[in-house]
Amino acid sequence: MDEFIEKLWGVKAVRYVCLALLTVMALVSLIQGVRNAAEFSQDFQWDAAKAFSMRIDPYELSFDTSRAKEYPDLAGFYGLFEENGLKQQMEANQFPSLLILLIPYTFLPPLAARYAWIISNLIFTAGIIFLLRRTFLKEADRDLFAAFMLLMIAGTPYRNQLGVGQHTLFSFFFFLLAVWCESRYDDRKESGEKGKTPVLSAAVVICLFICYFKYTLTVPLCLYFVYKKRYPEIMISAGVHVVLTAVSAVWLKDSFINMIVKPLKVSSALAAEGGLDLGALLKGSSLAYVLALLIMAGLFIMAVRLSGESNANTGDRTCGTFISVLILWSLIITYHRTYDFFVMVTVLAFFTARQRSIWFKAGYAVTLAAVFFMLRVFSESDASRIVTGAVYYLFTIAVTVSAARDMKDAGKIGSI
Repeated sequence: MDEFIEKLWGVKAVRYVCLALLTVMALVSLIQGVRNAAEFSQDFQWDAAKAFSMRIDPYELSFDTSRAKEYPDLAGFYGLFEENGLKQQMEANQFPSLLILLIPYTFLPPLAARYAWIISNLIFTAGIIFLLRRTFLKEADRDLFAAFMLLMIAGTPYRNQLGVGQHTLFSFFFFLLAVWCESRYDDRKESGEKGKTPVLSAAVVICLFICYFKYTLTVPLCLYFVYKKRYPEIMISAGVHVVLTAVSAVWLKDSFINMIVKPLKVSSALAAEGGLDLGALLKGSSLAYVLALLIMAGLFIMAVRLSGESNANTGDRTCGTFISVLILWSLIITYHRTYDFFVMVTVLAFFTARQRSIWFKAGYAVTLAAVFFMLRVFSESDASRIVTGAVYYLFTIAVTVSAARDMKDAGKIGSI
């Protein structure tokens, strides 16, 4: 069966028909996503960033949403939704050091800022495709890579991500940019051209600092930099957030502790409202947090045991396998709605790292089909989420076990 599929894909007519079909699907999805974003973009958090820039505590306004309309600038923002018969309220679930990243958009009026964010997300999309090709998916067949990028855009997660104005495109782009800069750093160091390595190291720090915006995704992914032994870059990028949190406390005339606790209180209300994650599975139970910590600990140990292996730009099998494991787990160990799952296309790296059995390929195909399309067909009903969740968890566990075996066989991580 595996050979038959490869031979079928090897026929040019078949490839071109598939790519043509995916192109049409992607174009339709992209247009609809942009239309939805122009009308909604409810998760943009322009209001929270604007309140912060005005020296108004956005977390207090999230606890008492009725007060937000007392401020004309914020009232104008909510008026855009009321014109369409929608209700919007402040949910400042980002730490203040992250809200600072959105301040440039607050210099624009709400509607102009919304369009600027749409354009930004389209640029981030192009950047993600560009960077995936130069890092984790460098070794992928050209047409297969094109098919997966079109599939990403055609899928419901990407369309919804764009439509609600979420920040995963933003954060994932900067994570990949950090990976690419790190790989360039390695290339220069190995070739003896050390002149630009400090600049590249600084670029990694900046990109990591920015990518933490969607920390529920990128903090687990940043274990990749533990694997690459980039401890100074991790510590400095996190340290800048600590400093900015202290500055934010002074700016909002509040305590440093409150600048951490308040956004967590806002976000905790959403713990049971995710798509397929542990919090949604366990209905917000504290057990979900315990399991998340245990899984993170396991991934951290794996990263440390693997640390120092070759860089992502070479397309080596360890990088492709490890990032695939991180991607799959990052989407379910903490709160995520299904619009974040477009990053699953990166798991193609698991298959370019080394030859996999037909069962893994079938499992990946079924998982992608379920997440990208089946959930939408059944309007994310409880039954469809249960089935999709079961498929996703089984595939994730299978990939993790296979990765552990690969690494053990290579003598890299002992008895994992």
